[in-house]
Amino acid sequence: MNTESILVSVIIPIYNDELYLKDALRSIQQQTHTNFECFCINDGSVDLSEAIIDEFAEKDSRFIKINKSNGGVSEARNTGLDAANGEYVYMMDHDDLIPKYTLKKLLEAAQKFNTDLVRGRMMMISEDCKLEQLPEEDHKKNKLYFYKNPLTDYYRHIRHKNKRWYYVWMCLFKKSVLQNVRFHDHLRAGGEDFLFTFDVVARIKSFVQITDVVACHRYSKISTTLNGYKPTLFFNISEIIIPYIYQKYALDKNIDKRLLWWVYRKEAYAIYRFLIRNPIRKNNDIKYLKQAREIILKHNNSPEFDEVLKRWNFRQKIFFRLFIKEEYQLIKKLKLFM
Repeated sequence: MNTESILVSVIIPIYNDELYLKDALRSIQQQTHTNFECFCINDGSVDLSEAIIDEFAEKDSRFIKINKSNGGVSEARNTGLDAANGEYVYMMDHDDLIPKYTLKKLLEAAQKFNTDLVRGRMMMISEDCKLEQLPEEDHKKNKLYFYKNPLTDYYRHIRHKNKRWYYVWMCLFKKSVLQNVRFHDHLRAGGEDFLFTFDVVARIKSFVQITDVVACHRYSKISTTLNGYKPTLFFNISEIIIPYIYQKYALDKNIDKRLLWWVYRKEAYAIYRFLIRNPIRKNNDIKYLKQAREIILKHNNSPEFDEVLKRWNFRQKIFFRLFIKEEYQLIKKLKLFM
């Protein structure tokens, strides 16, 4: 299958990543599919990140620097999506690595099935992982699975073997399905992948899952999601998500009921986890418990919170009522049942 003429737009949001950025860009430069453009979105970095980008852009015209003031990963990715010229789009984190075959394997699957989205697998790598340690292409073990009913199949089949179903850096997107899809600008470092994936899956006609590892996600010092529990980050995500999903999904009379069910099944549980379960399980600081409670009280009895609350099960609703009453010690005694 000849895919050499197809342009792929690679988008990398970059913020203060002088430690890992050079290897990340090298992993793109070494791709066996060579027809790509790589947009390096410098999101207001104050370290040596811009100099590293310049080093690649000066020697390789496929690397394109876009400077912007710091606005977070969602805003940076949107900047890249607006600039992308390729028929397909691949997104990557600035501290991750991708095997040499990643773009080729994803693109071949997309062309073989004429599909809108191809997902691969991911693996976690250590902080000091080197390019030569990345997986090599294995022609014998790779398999492809074609799905024709995205709103049903994406949730039903993908979530079991691929728990991190929402990470965009495991996917190759046909650009045409992203015309009106953008990341939520106010979600600066977490939660944005969920909403983006919901929007994409609602628009595609089919997708393919391949068994090849296409993304190597690093346990790094700068990761916003892997370095311990950050209560204020998750509180902020909840504050944004509660009204957003109500306005965008619950009030849409034409929405597919499968999408509405999926959105609220995932996001209602995330809100419960961020505002009740995690503050009790992971934090002994009373100020964070009170802060979470204040957010709940702020939204409680509103139409947007009622839509979340009615998706909680009986046990979750009991813990919600105890949380409102500030029965923190009682909840901690019962936390095994949360």
